[in-house]
Amino acid sequence: THHCLSDFMPWLPPLSGSKLKIERANQHINELNTAIATFFKTGADSLRVDTDFAGVDAKPLPKGIPLILGDAVHNLRAALDLMACEIVIIAGGTPSKHCTFPIRDTRQKLVDAVSDGEIKIGGSDICDLITDVIKPYIGGNDPIWSLNKIDIIDKHRLLIPTIGILEVSGVCAHDDNNNTFTDLTFRVGSGGRLNAIGTSAKMHITNYGQPAFDVFFPKDTPSEDQPLIPTLHQLPQVVSGVIETIEKAYLARSQTKP
Repeated sequence: THHCLSDFMPWLPPLSGSKLKIERANQHINELNTAIATFFKTGADSLRVDTDFAGVDAKPLPKGIPLILGDAVHNLRAALDLMACEIVIIAGGTPSKHCTFPIRDTRQKLVDAVSDGEIKIGGSDICDLITDVIKPYIGGNDPIWSLNKIDIIDKHRLLIPTIGILEVSGVCAHDDNNNTFTDLTFRVGSGGRLNAIGTSAKMHITNYGQPAFDVFFPKDTPSEDQPLIPTLHQLPQVVSGVIETIEKAYLARSQTKP
C-alpha cells in the first residue's frame, strides 16, 4: 500500500508537499536576509578594506548563517524529490526510499537516468518534459543543476558565505606626477578586484573612502562569488516553475480524457 500527502491531508491536492517545501525555503531565505542585514547593521565598524583594495578584513558571519542557508537549499531540493515521488504514486507505483528527481551533468546522463529510473512510470509526456523542457543538466537548467550540487556539498561541509566588496566611494589620492584624484568610486572588476586609478606614477591614497559590502555564495560552489540573497530568491521561482510545468502536463491529460 502506498500513500501520498493528500491521503493524510485530504484538503491538499497532488504536488502540494513540494509547494510547502518551497514556502519553507522562502521562510529560511527571509530569515537569512534578516540575519545578514542585522550583521551589517551591528558589525559595520568591523569591516575594513585592506590597503591595496584587494580584500576585506571583517569579523566572521554569525554561526547560524551557514545552517539557515543549508536548510533553504535542502528544502528546495527536497521539493523536487517530493514531486518525483508524487509522479510515481499518481501513476500507481510505490516510490522507493531512493526515489529522487533526476539531475545530471549532461543531457545524455539525464536521459539515461529518466529511462532507467522510477520516474519513467509517470509516462512519456512527463519524461519528455524533464529531458526536453525542464532540462536539469549543465547548459540546460544551470540553476537547478547548481541547486543539486550545493545541496550535496552541504551534506559534507557547512556552506560558509564570504563577504566581498561591491565598491568603494569617496576615495582621494595623488601621484608622483602631481595629479590629484578626489571623490572617486572604485567598482569591483574581474577577479573580484576593484578597478583602481590608471596612472604610471606611484599612487598615494589620502582617503580610503567608504566601502560597500555584500555577502556571496561560498567558495568552491557552483554559485561562488554570486550575491547570496538575490541568487537565493531566484531559486524558489525556478523550482516553482518546474512544478508548474509538471502540473500543466497533468491538467492537459485530464482535459483530453473522454
